[in-house]
Amino acid sequence: MYKYNFNSMSTIVQLSINKELFANDLMPVYKLFASVEDTCSRFKDDSELSRLNQQVGKEVEVSDQLFSILKDALRFYEETNGVFNPGILSAIENSGYTRSIEFIKGREVAATSLLAPEVTTILPYQLNEEKQTVILHTRIDLGGVAKGWVIDRTAELLSSYGFGFINVGGDIRVLGKLPRPLNIGIEDPFEPTNMLSSIQVSDGAVATSTSMKRRWTVEGKNKHHLIDARSGEPSASTIVSATVTAPTALEADVLAKVTLLLGEEAGKSLILSKDNKAVIINKTKEIWRGGE
Repeated sequence: MYKYNFNSMSTIVQLSINKELFANDLMPVYKLFASVEDTCSRFKDDSELSRLNQQVGKEVEVSDQLFSILKDALRFYEETNGVFNPGILSAIENSGYTRSIEFIKGREVAATSLLAPEVTTILPYQLNEEKQTVILHTRIDLGGVAKGWVIDRTAELLSSYGFGFINVGGDIRVLGKLPRPLNIGIEDPFEPTNMLSSIQVSDGAVATSTSMKRRWTVEGKNKHHLIDARSGEPSASTIVSATVTAPTALEADVLAKVTLLLGEEAGKSLILSKDNKAVIINKTKEIWRGGE
């Protein structure tokens, strides 16, 4: 297998494919990742998303790319009854996540607000397909959904070359038809150098959502990036790691996040209601496997 790595979205993008690729083959991939980051990064003041977040309540025409991502995010908001909710930007900033994770991970962060936690129960935005416009009802964050979206588009770009996979920060999408399934190790959330379990994929995608990696402290209290929209605070779920398979990286990313946010009882019920494999690890390192 030929391997190609580059940095994007505050992580390493790893491409593994059975055919040698050259600069002209890879350039569309590099441009796609750069374009999505320029469109959707909340940490870039001049990104399209940042400009949109300054216009809450106004009807704004957006690019094809942003409209597509917004449409996918709204679909998952509706399918999960608001458990997956892009309208948590104020809540996540209130918890101290105001800079890219590499600048705050493992550090003490100053409190950004004395306000009560921002509970997000309203529809985050409305779309007008004909006019390709959006009206925000609250400020939004598209980090996870943008990552899944760009992984899936990259898979489409590269699948004609052969088989392999793309790995972006642990979210993996298979390219083409693999000769044998991938066996993917699942880290111990508390000791990442150890592997506690594994999951197999031969097509589609797999993603992990964990509350243990993107962590910081505010006034001595641990915080993480997975906001429960029902409370406006980092999730108190006893699940600390949820790894799931799905046909697309976007769906896998959303399903893993929703499973963790729901907690053990409802999260396991969700997995059992679907045809998806999953590995769930709780705070006491108990491992639950579903869909096999």
